[in-house]
Amino acid sequence: MHHVRYFVAVAEELSFSRAAERLHMAPSPLSRRIKDLERELGAELFVRDYHHISLTEVGRRLLPSAIEVVEKFDALREIAAGVRQPAIRSATVGMAPEVSPRLRSRFLQLINDAVPRIRVRHESASTAPLLRTVARGEVDLAFVHGRVVDPQLVAVRVEDQRVAVVIGRGTGFDDRTSVRIHELAHLPYVSLREAAAPFVYRVTDELLIRHGVHGRVAIPSNNQSQLVPMVAAGQAFTICGAEFGATRKAFADEPVLFLPFDDDDVRLVTYAVWRDDRARDHEALHQLTAIVWDELAANGHH
Repeated sequence: MHHVRYFVAVAEELSFSRAAERLHMAPSPLSRRIKDLERELGAELFVRDYHHISLTEVGRRLLPSAIEVVEKFDALREIAAGVRQPAIRSATVGMAPEVSPRLRSRFLQLINDAVPRIRVRHESASTAPLLRTVARGEVDLAFVHGRVVDPQLVAVRVEDQRVAVVIGRGTGFDDRTSVRIHELAHLPYVSLREAAAPFVYRVTDELLIRHGVHGRVAIPSNNQSQLVPMVAAGQAFTICGAEFGATRKAFADEPVLFLPFDDDDVRLVTYAVWRDDRARDHEALHQLTAIVWDELAANGHH
């Protein structure tokens, strides 16, 4: 089980160092355990390049089953504890790709401290699909990006991040430490398709137009790694969190620059959203929303 857990951590982080930090161990022993597992299975699970790893086809096929095995194994303790302790309540929490590790970790720590009998199941997706699943009652609470306009949802602002431009080296910005939007007008902006996060897409589009950036390229998928070739080749630029996020992670070890914007109006706002009617009848969700209001709400904005 340890080896399967190690595989899941490395596959999710796509980094031995980050996975080792998450598992509270050193990278070298972790790498050896993964090789042990590969020998046991008779197949390589990762493609290892210089400072970069990715899943092999075997690894991609194995990952969903491995995650399920780990979750079922972890549930054994809870099943045993349920015989002598009050039932563990469950809640499904969604996380959009650019939610910061700081916010995610703080929320989970608050749950462990205040309501340890709640078991949280995680759902990762972009903003638009998460909003639909919250509205349908399939996800109890989600952290999403951009203002929420659905009247049946409560939305509480919990994080306000700076963002940065991602631009290829050799495009005239190598000696810079920051950039203004209008300086990028000669390049198109490349992003995921609008359906992934419609509000964020529209706000970004309006912002770029206001600063004279009119070129657009939309990748027809939700896979941030497909943004990499155009940006690394200097054919376009994109935007990511200034410190973290799935898009930033996709460009790790690529020949690109991450330059903070000098413009004050370029921010990425994260909201916690849920259905108020479900919070009244769902005890676990009611306790989670209390944590959001009491501990995470940013200046009372919602």
